[in-house]
Amino acid sequence: MFSKILSRKSLQFLGLLVFLVIGVCAASVARDLMLAEPAPSSASQRRQQLRASDHSVTQAVNRWSQFVSSQFAGDQACQSCHPAEYEAHQRSGHSRTATPMADSELAQQLLEQGEYDDSLRDQTFRFQKKAGQFLVSTSAGQGRAVAKQNSVPLTNDPSVSVAVNWLLGSGTHAQTPLAIQAEGTRGIEMRWSSFHGDGKLNVTPDHDEYDSFRAGTLECFGRPMDAMDVRSCIGCHSTVVPPPPLPLTSQTMIANVGCERCHGPRKKHVVLAERGLPEQIKPMIDQHDSGAHMETCSACHRDERSVSPDSTAAERARFQPYGLKKSECYLQSSGELTCSTCHDPHDTTSHDRGQYIQQCQSCHQSQASAICPEEPSGDCIECHMPLTPWTQGIAFHDHWIRIVAGTASHESKTDLEASP
Repeated sequence: MFSKILSRKSLQFLGLLVFLVIGVCAASVARDLMLAEPAPSSASQRRQQLRASDHSVTQAVNRWSQFVSSQFAGDQACQSCHPAEYEAHQRSGHSRTATPMADSELAQQLLEQGEYDDSLRDQTFRFQKKAGQFLVSTSAGQGRAVAKQNSVPLTNDPSVSVAVNWLLGSGTHAQTPLAIQAEGTRGIEMRWSSFHGDGKLNVTPDHDEYDSFRAGTLECFGRPMDAMDVRSCIGCHSTVVPPPPLPLTSQTMIANVGCERCHGPRKKHVVLAERGLPEQIKPMIDQHDSGAHMETCSACHRDERSVSPDSTAAERARFQPYGLKKSECYLQSSGELTCSTCHDPHDTTSHDRGQYIQQCQSCHQSQASAICPEEPSGDCIECHMPLTPWTQGIAFHDHWIRIVAGTASHESKTDLEASP
């Protein structure tokens, strides 16, 4: 589900905060890997080359890890000087967007449950933990499996299994597991997700096309992902990920969206702060600039550059920057209106409706002509940012602030949704 949020265009934004890191390390890794000799002819030489290649990758991983540790301080380092922001971040969904599957609460619940029946496929998934890995197995030819040309079987064994590495999503709405190869060249968005934090499983959104699946392939477990999908998905749920071809592991990634995802690497800032000189190291990204602020949010929450033209109104409502940037409120604000005008970027999303209405009125009732003629003291959100159902009981407020048909007395004044 969440791995499908990003289009290929929006992957370009993932380097926003770590473009220097990735550039330096990718060049170093590429240099190492290019030192490998041409493919040898004998089995002995091939084994020797594999060992040399593994050694080169290990060296590159070590350099990457050293580079990250020298540049990134970690969320905990921010606490002493920014306690309010740190505590707020711990409450937010950003702080728990990527959890190793084997360590997650959902994994424990599924191990107790033992299995899950997919009624749409007439298929059973079984769960177990072995050698620290969370394993999912199923029968390759079970249920609505179909034989198709060019299907490359995972195995000749009728029972297949995969190790699920990551659980993505905070659980506020849903969590979706991923099974990815360590090198990140392919993966699987699992067929089932947990919704509303209750541990109950249902079909992952946008998996309709996999109700029937190719027997013996990755489709047995869900939606196959290529390298671009994998790094897009993991990238938006992490602070930093390594450049290809380095592996995607807990050692090479900084999981979850931490302080330094939005403020950039701050290790030098922390070191100087301990000496009383924090201002000598400026942030890589200046969040006081509204343009940079919107770019940071849009990198994962998406704007007009990465929302599909054929997406539905319900799908577009999930992408808040897309809607906000089309709003007259935004267009006429001279760059003053950003996501943080209404939302504390460090904290969990507030559900205080009065707070949001007051924010609207701070601009719209500065003059008598700006007072809403329909509901002067009513609920601005209900009329102009209606709650839009998406799937599985999940709904999002439409951030395209406008007069919407079907709310208050505006039924005849505008269409429910205009063209994107």
